[in-house]
Amino acid sequence: MNFSLPGFWLSLFIGLALIALLLRLWKGRRPDRAFLAMLSLTLLGLESWLTLGAFLFVFGVTYLALRAGLRSKLSLGLVLLLQLMPLIVYKYAPFLSGQVLGATPDLLRDLLIPVGLSFYTFQMVGLVIDTVKGREPLPTFLDCLNFASFFPQIVAGPIERRSDLLPQVEGFRFKLDWNAIEYGVRWIVLGLFMKLTLAENIAAESAAVEIDAGNPFLVWLECLFFTFRIYNDFAGYSFIAYGLAHCLGIRLTLNFLSPYWTTNFRDFWRRWHVSLSQWFRDYLYIPLGGNRSSWKPALILLVFAVSGVWHGAGWNFVLWGLLHGLLVLLPPWTKFRIPKPLAWGLHFSLIALTWLFFFERDSSLLFEKLAAIFNPFEYSMAHLKAVLAAFPSKSAAVVSAGIIGLSAFTIALEGLTLKKPYAILTHRFSCLVMIVMIYLFQPAAYHEFIYFNF
Repeated sequence: MNFSLPGFWLSLFIGLALIALLLRLWKGRRPDRAFLAMLSLTLLGLESWLTLGAFLFVFGVTYLALRAGLRSKLSLGLVLLLQLMPLIVYKYAPFLSGQVLGATPDLLRDLLIPVGLSFYTFQMVGLVIDTVKGREPLPTFLDCLNFASFFPQIVAGPIERRSDLLPQVEGFRFKLDWNAIEYGVRWIVLGLFMKLTLAENIAAESAAVEIDAGNPFLVWLECLFFTFRIYNDFAGYSFIAYGLAHCLGIRLTLNFLSPYWTTNFRDFWRRWHVSLSQWFRDYLYIPLGGNRSSWKPALILLVFAVSGVWHGAGWNFVLWGLLHGLLVLLPPWTKFRIPKPLAWGLHFSLIALTWLFFFERDSSLLFEKLAAIFNPFEYSMAHLKAVLAAFPSKSAAVVSAGIIGLSAFTIALEGLTLKKPYAILTHRFSCLVMIVMIYLFQPAAYHEFIYFNF
């Protein structure tokens, strides 16, 4: 379900047109919720049969468990284990077998992670816990299915809560609300601009640069490329999902709130992947004691280590999570009376550096790059001159600087309206400019959204 591909939009418009025709001809009570479920499952199935099959397994376990009633912690634990089973098999079994057994069987080596598995699994785990612990009424099969499969957000979030999304799908109806559609389209345009014009071109330009792991300037450049790419890629998806849902009359969580404008890591995690941070807070941190725990620092490190593992199966993700946990525990830069612009610069540099742990999965290369960054003697004039030579041509260097500059300018515009997130970027005039830029700077190749296989 790749929003950046024309095929998705063609499938969606055909599906909506058929639904509109059927509803017009329908006599009796309108089956809007049934049509929404059919549309979501069809779009998911078009992604791949594996993706649809994995989803149906997790959903089946979830609904049957709720129907059966969970009367003990043991039964709840068994259900949660069954819900997580596809995630364990597809995402972590190859890593665990390779690390524990020393070799990965061919069957596990060839496994592909079903799209969206981490996202909808956590959403359905939350549904079970909220329903059982809160003694909430059992949703109907159709409402439960729509809660779990709502197509704008199923493959890469946001991870919605029962109290937020379920009441909306229970009363769902297809309707033409032009104000809602116009507002939603603005977010879709912003998301497509961030994905197609920024993230895709950053990916293309960065792939052409030869990175010398011993050159700290090039390592920093690689980190900067990824810093802008992952934000534009993931936030771009989230904004398209937010806009699509709004067009249908559904309000989703705004999953990003200008996270690169923060000056400390606590605030960063309140603004980056908002729904995941809230999920770990409510279903892991607080149940284990939260702020009342005498082991609060250790608990924060544990939660961030698990968060790192959620992002991927590899020691680099564990290190990435632990590093963010340590940085969250540090006092904010402003506590040291550092001027705010300098505090922001230091914080942004640390964010960029931590992304190295996220994208570099080769441990030897990771530590070689870290050694170069922290060795002051590597910051030589020879290494600085080598930066330009790493590009395939001078024009490629100019294009890279331009696309990074455009991404930085876009983030700068975010900072002008922090109290009303992305207000300038979703203005009608801004959207017209972005539509022109999407057309002029179409990428040569389309990539899946980075978080599709997380």
